[in-house]
Amino acid sequence: MSNSIAVQQKRFIRLAPSNNSTVGYSPSASQPIIRFSVADTMATADMKAARLNFRVRINPSGAGASQVAIGEDFNIDRRVGLAGVVDQVIVSSRRYGSQLEAVHNMGRLNSAWYDSLYSPKQMLANENLQTRAVGYGRYDRNSGNYSNANTLTDGGSLYMRKQLITGTGAATGKSSDLLDCSIPLHLGLFMSQDVNLNTVGGLEIAVYLQKENFLFNGTGVGAPVAASSYTLYDVSLTIPLLYYNANQIAQLNSQPEKAVQFNRWTSIYGVLDSTFTSISHRLTLKSLLSSIHNFQPTQAINSVANNNFALKGIGLNELTILQNGVKNPYEKTTIVDKKTNNTLINRRATTEAEVNNEAISAYRAPKDILYSQVIPENLVGVAVNRCEGHHHVGVNYDLSAGSGLDIAGVIGYDIKSKLEQQTLPAPTDTNTESYAMYSFYLDKQTLMITPNGIASM
Repeated sequence: MSNSIAVQQKRFIRLAPSNNSTVGYSPSASQPIIRFSVADTMATADMKAARLNFRVRINPSGAGASQVAIGEDFNIDRRVGLAGVVDQVIVSSRRYGSQLEAVHNMGRLNSAWYDSLYSPKQMLANENLQTRAVGYGRYDRNSGNYSNANTLTDGGSLYMRKQLITGTGAATGKSSDLLDCSIPLHLGLFMSQDVNLNTVGGLEIAVYLQKENFLFNGTGVGAPVAASSYTLYDVSLTIPLLYYNANQIAQLNSQPEKAVQFNRWTSIYGVLDSTFTSISHRLTLKSLLSSIHNFQPTQAINSVANNNFALKGIGLNELTILQNGVKNPYEKTTIVDKKTNNTLINRRATTEAEVNNEAISAYRAPKDILYSQVIPENLVGVAVNRCEGHHHVGVNYDLSAGSGLDIAGVIGYDIKSKLEQQTLPAPTDTNTESYAMYSFYLDKQTLMITPNGIASM
């Protein structure tokens, strides 16, 4: 009888991009894609703790001779911060070449993620250290003062803008005036703490950078221009690895076929072009766990006059979610009549509190979520209504139990809404405009790995 103890080594690895750039990474000025290659070593990767690290230089004029001034109207979203530099992420198996997950419009997913799961205090006290975001709403819920208007001189906007002051002139990864960031990637695969790198055949990760006219916003003095740019330096990816011991390696090698399970996001883009619109998504997903949806005027997309990360309300009147033509799981009706004319939906008290509560449940049970940024103070409406929005739609398909719903058919949405014109410079409640609908579906993916390749189960 042996009393020996099996030992596993845990190490943090820091990976440089496989397409290393000496002049930094930028969506327009240099390299717009950052690629990482993770070897198929005998270890499990804690992807939940993985971080994309970089140092950033903001060039408001594009020439590098100027920097952001704290009193000028040059902004990024306060809930997303520098996590907004990520537009798309594609993850593939290095050995087999099969795509494991692809998420588009990551900025919109991040915006809903931070809005729903983080409190204002978490954003300013904790998340600020990673993404430099400061969040919306009350830092102290017992205080009578709170800030959500995001005007030019608003305290939160000034603090956010201060962090964009990153120096001028030529930069390298060692320049002392650059801003350090270390951001998580909220992919489904990155929710896993035990990804077997040897079984999946290693990982190829491609990070596509966000365009400047999507990331920055402002309309006043010093606002972003066509030449405004940002560049990432000293880029790396850190991942904790737990290495297998000899007994575990022998056991793995004895199994010619292995199953791998992880979560996966599927992203879909749609458009609401009528006050009554039916949207249909044909899906084939095993164990669908949840779905989240948010909205933005199509005229605001890639426009620096509007915040591209805002979760705008569409003046929701009726919402019916259907599965293969049958109402499932719920139907909601709200009252959107107004007592005062010329008052836009997002400038008034919301009547969508129950819809927002359902959206929060798409992440986990609402009682398990801390004081979210989707709070009454941020739903009463704001005078300026430039960059805010805390409205979204979501469905929980048994996320807590983890069993989910097998779907091979159509999930539909019948939506009756106001679709008021909210894009700057002339918002008005007398006209309508089309809205983009960003949809994200989270399912549990199970793959069978064989010597011949990867197959879905």
